[in-house]
Amino acid sequence: MALHIDDELHIIESDEDGIMKTKWEDWIDLKSKKNYDVIHMPLRKDLSEKFDSWKAKVFFEKTEGLPYGYHNFLFGWLDTERDNLPPLMPNEFIPIMFSLVEAVQPQVSDNVFTRALNMRLGTEGLNISEVAAKAAKQDMTLQ
Repeated sequence: MALHIDDELHIIESDEDGIMKTKWEDWIDLKSKKNYDVIHMPLRKDLSEKFDSWKAKVFFEKTEGLPYGYHNFLFGWLDTERDNLPPLMPNEFIPIMFSLVEAVQPQVSDNVFTRALNMRLGTEGLNISEVAAKAAKQDMTLQ
């Protein structure tokens, strides 16, 4: 997204470094050097009229630097307490599956599952077993 911040045009995007802004001139130079294809896709008129650049700037400032992409995978998938999986897959399978991935590919587990679950719980650095135990304990205190 192109957004004016401090009277300068910036491109707001996410990449392996997270959600970030880059001055327009620098961004164009970087993308040209990497031979990226770039498409300009303006908002439809009805959406453009509703767009609030101040709110967009405030949202960006809250999320700048946060990881996005595969790190954000679980936030789009596990969004309800019990209705996330196909009907034949029990909810109890998730911690088992995550533990298996963690045992075989700890970095993949951390990138895709563990950090997201820690963020949801308000914790940091817990492994899958610790996350499951903490979530179960929190669930028990809510009942």
